Amino acid sequence: NENMPLRSLLYIGRAYERLVPPRSRYKKKLVPLPTPEFYTFYNGKEKWEKEKELRLSDAYIVKDGEPSLELKVKVINIRPEEHHEILEKCQVLKEYSQFMETVQNYQISGVEEPYKKAIKECVEKGILADYLMRKGSEVVNMLLDEYDYETDIEVQREEAREQGRAEGREEGREQGRAEGREQGKEEGREEGRKEEKRALVQKKLEKGKTISQIADDLEDTEENIAHLIEEFHLRV
Repeated sequence: NENMPLRSLLYIGRAYERLVPPRSRYKKKLVPLPTPEFYTFYNGKEKWEKEKELRLSDAYIVKDGEPSLELKVKVINIRPEEHHEILEKCQVLKEYSQFMETVQNYQISGVEEPYKKAIKECVEKGILADYLMRKGSEVVNMLLDEYDYETDIEVQREEAREQGRAEGREEGREQGRAEGREQGKEEGREEGRKEEKRALVQKKLEKGKTISQIADDLEDTEENIAHLIEEFHLRV
């Protein structure tokens, strides 16, 4: 997720709100703040670099000079196969990585209560054993709360549709009547065809042609041409 700088910005804002009393924010004297550092430990299934820095400014629509607001997040891949040196320096983080890999394996297998099974296996293997024995139920609640499956799937589908529409619009401009496989692409092609026809109608209107003449030129009905003119507020 490349939006970690944005999420970190929201997190730190809420943290500072809790740390600094409301009245202190209006003092003339500078309010001292803890110095923040932002890290994301990545243990997802997709391929990711061993280490990478994400910047909030990467998301800015306009990139002009030094940004007034910047936030940098260091992303560290802690999947066991990456062998990041931090795992050798921090045993707890190494065991956390092993625990999450166990959780993911149970999720993929489709068994019931994958979190509980992962906790049981890790306790038996001595992975975060003390912590999981004391806080097992809290860990399950945390995992269930942090991972909203429905929202995840909904967002991924929405992104896929948006990408499909964008690709479809481009194909629509170039191919016109090409048929699409995905719903998003078909919608995009339809928009592309509309935009292409709108441009043609506008040019013919500017040349002084009537709706009837335009319909003949484009092999369409006068009703459709009139609707297009009304929909796009074209100049007659």
